[in-house]
Amino acid sequence: MKKSSQPEKRPVVKPSLEEIRKQFEEKLHELYWCENKLASLLPELSILSTSYELATAILGQLAVTENQIIRLIHIFDVIGERAIGNKCDFIENLLSDYHFFNSESGFNRDSEIINCCQKITNYQIEVYIKLQSEAVKLKEELASEFLASAIKEEKNAHSRLTEISLSSIYFDAAS
Repeated sequence: MKKSSQPEKRPVVKPSLEEIRKQFEEKLHELYWCENKLASLLPELSILSTSYELATAILGQLAVTENQIIRLIHIFDVIGERAIGNKCDFIENLLSDYHFFNSESGFNRDSEIINCCQKITNYQIEVYIKLQSEAVKLKEELASEFLASAIKEEKNAHSRLTEISLSSIYFDAAS
C-alpha cells in the first residue's frame, strides 16, 4: 500500500457558542482591568513627559480611556455581566519592562513612554477587534456597535502617538 505524500487533513473544530461566550467574557473582564489600569497610569505619564506635545497626547488618550471604561460598563450591562476587572498579564508584564519612573527626563524617557503607549494601544486594538468579531458571532449587536466605536477611538489614539515626532522636537530645542 502506497502512502500519500500529502499531510493528513484534520477536521477544523469550531468552538461552540458557549466557548465563544466564555472567551468573550474573559477578555472583556481583562480589557476592563486594562482600561482602568491605564486610567490611573496616564496622568503620571503625562507629568513625566518632557514634551508638551506628548503630555497633551497622553491626556487625550486619558479621555479616550475614560470613554472606553464607560463603554465597557455598558457592554457588561448589555450582556448581563458585572463590570469587574481581571488582571491582564500582558499589560502587567509590559509595564514591568519599562522604567520611565526612574529614567532621566528628556528624549529617552519620552521615547520610552511613546513606545509603551503604542504597545498598549496595539494590544487594545487587537483585543477590541477580537471581541467585536465574537460579539457578532454571539449576535450581541449593541455590544458589537460599542466595540466598533472603541476600535475607531483606539486607532485614532495610536495614530496621534505615531504622529509625534520627538526627534524634531528635541532637534529644534538643541538648535
